[in-house]
Amino acid sequence: YKEIKMSDFKDSYIEIDNIAMRKREIGADKKEIPFVYFHIYTGFAEEADEFAKIISNDHPFISFDARGHGKSGWGSADSYTPNNYYEDAKAEIASLNVDKVILMGSSFGAATAIKFAAEFPEKIHTLIIDDQPPEFPSATTKEPLLKSYERQKNDLFDSLDQVVQWAQKLRSRHFGWNISDEQARFWSEHATEIDNTNKRIWRHDPEVMRCLAPFAGLEESDLRKDFSNIKVPFIVARRLGDGASLLSPVWEELQNLNPNGEYLTYPEAGHPVIFTEAKEFAKDVLNFINKL
Repeated sequence: YKEIKMSDFKDSYIEIDNIAMRKREIGADKKEIPFVYFHIYTGFAEEADEFAKIISNDHPFISFDARGHGKSGWGSADSYTPNNYYEDAKAEIASLNVDKVILMGSSFGAATAIKFAAEFPEKIHTLIIDDQPPEFPSATTKEPLLKSYERQKNDLFDSLDQVVQWAQKLRSRHFGWNISDEQARFWSEHATEIDNTNKRIWRHDPEVMRCLAPFAGLEESDLRKDFSNIKVPFIVARRLGDGASLLSPVWEELQNLNPNGEYLTYPEAGHPVIFTEAKEFAKDVLNFINKL
C-alpha cells in the first residue's frame, strides 16, 4: 500500500437527501468512460484504492461512500433502507453528467449496481459485480445483522494495533482475508476514527445493520429478476472458501439465470475481491473491457 498516495485522490461532497455524500476520484483527466464504484456493507471508498490506481491509468475512477458509511454523513436511524441506497446511487450517477459509466459494486454495492443496470441499460457500458449473491439482504443474514449491531455499537479499541488484530482475526474467519498486516492497517485506519475519549470506534453508523435486518429475505430483496434482465456486458467475480456467498449451487444458478456474462473465480481472494485481489482483478476487468 506504499504505492498509493492519498494526494492522487480527490475527495469532494455532494448533498443528497440532506446528507453530505463523499465522492472520491482519481484519473479525472482521463478521457475514457468513467468507472463508478459502490462499496460493501459497512465498507468505504478506500477499499478500492489499489484497484482504482491501476484503472486510473486509462479511466477516471469514482467511488461514493454510502449514507452512514465512510466519510459520508449519517441519516436517521430508519433511513438505511435498500430503496434509499438505490435512490442515492441514482442521484450520484446523475451528478456526473456523463452518457455512460462502467458501473461496479462489491457485495451490497453490487446489489445497487444490478438494479441500476437492469433499469437503465442505456447508461451502462459495462457492469462489474464483485461477490454478490442473488439476494440482498438474504434471509440468513437477519440474525447476524442484529448481532453485529449489538456488538459494534459498543466496540471500543484502545489503539490502531488492536483494530488490526481484530481485522486479521475476524475478517480472516468470516471474509476469507489472507492479507498483510500493512494492508490490514490501511483498512483499519479508514474503518475507524478516534472519539472524544481517544478510543477508536467504527466510522460507519451501527444503525445501518439494524435498519437493514427487517429486509432480509423479503421479495423485494430478491435480485434474480433484475440479474436475469441485464443486457449489458458484465462480469461476476467471486471468492472461494468458508462462508463464501457464491459457492455451488448458487454459482451455477447465476450462470443459468444469465449466461451472457463472464464468470471469474479468484481462489486466493477474500471478500471483497476488489480489496483482497486488486491487481489480478483490475487486469481481468481491463482485458474484458478492451475486448468489447
